[in-house]
Amino acid sequence: MVKMRTRVRLRGAEITLALALAVAVPGCSSGSQRPSSGSTSELAATETTAVTAAVTAAGRAAHTATSLTPDAALVAGGCTIDGCSEASAEAFILTASGVRATGRMHEARDAHTATTLADGRVLVTGGFTGEGRPALASSELYDADRGAWTSTGSLALGRGGHAAALLGGSLVLVAGGWVGPSQYADSTEVFDPSTGTFVTGPSLRDAVDGLAATTLADGSVLVTGGQSSPGAASDQAVVISPNGAAAEVGPLRQARFKHASVGLPDGRVLVLGGTPDDVRLLRSTELYDPATRRFSPGPRLVNGRYKLAGGVAVTPDGTVIVAGGGNGAELLDPATGAWRSLSGVPAERLSFSTVSVVGDTIRILGGYDEGIQLTHTDIVAAVP
Repeated sequence: MVKMRTRVRLRGAEITLALALAVAVPGCSSGSQRPSSGSTSELAATETTAVTAAVTAAGRAAHTATSLTPDAALVAGGCTIDGCSEASAEAFILTASGVRATGRMHEARDAHTATTLADGRVLVTGGFTGEGRPALASSELYDADRGAWTSTGSLALGRGGHAAALLGGSLVLVAGGWVGPSQYADSTEVFDPSTGTFVTGPSLRDAVDGLAATTLADGSVLVTGGQSSPGAASDQAVVISPNGAAAEVGPLRQARFKHASVGLPDGRVLVLGGTPDDVRLLRSTELYDPATRRFSPGPRLVNGRYKLAGGVAVTPDGTVIVAGGGNGAELLDPATGAWRSLSGVPAERLSFSTVSVVGDTIRILGGYDEGIQLTHTDIVAAVP
């Protein structure tokens, strides 16, 4: 195979279509399901918001969108060719009004992780240069002040489909991941920005990829789930402390992988979606309480969802937005504890899309459909 390095330039202006659309509350339903494209729920409109559909010149999936400031996010890498045969080194800044250019990464990569450090830089680790290629061990740092990337220490083990989160306020925990055909890692590594190097961290209970990691209020990291063998899900839940200790908690009420987790303003962690077998899409969510170290049932999603890495964000008032891996997008209202659908988002499944809160807008970017065809999705919605 001839390796191609494709540079895709974005248009200077977006093509936009403004729509007045309703945000709706779902009717009750139960059971995990694999929703077909275009399926709908019975909904009752309760309020109206403005949603803008914007088309950018490049589709992408399995990229990252990482908060830099309340008004900007860094989009990096991802696959930009149908079928994800080739990754991109492109990066740009996402704002409420559009995009602006910035420096390219040193290496093309998708299915990587990107973590904002305490000093405002972003650490990117691992990933793949394209479908079927070995996982990368390299990492690099983005400096927003200079709009430039610098190479930094390498992982001891090339990883893709791993998880990463800020540990202890200044370090970064990198956990699990795909390391070879049907081979997954139970190891973790910890990056220290003061030295630019990785050191070995504690082991997980299970070797997995497709896992999730979220920083807790005390600086520890909760690692959940993952794929332990092709099509097999883990129910593991491990809390890794800044001092390097690992403690099993939980376990998850539902074994899952290709799910997401996100910290809530009250200190709990919401774990949502995923799949138990790479066939069924889960609507279930669960809530981790650090005080009890246990999980309780959470509100059920409107649609089953998976392939959710990067597909969840939280607004300043605690509203959770989830898009991708299932039909459309939906919001979890912190006042009612119920999910509601966000109208105006395409009904097609947007696997490995990202969700960002920038300024007073929600930005839903990229993803691929059930045929692994890039969707070119760029949705701008007002923060409710």
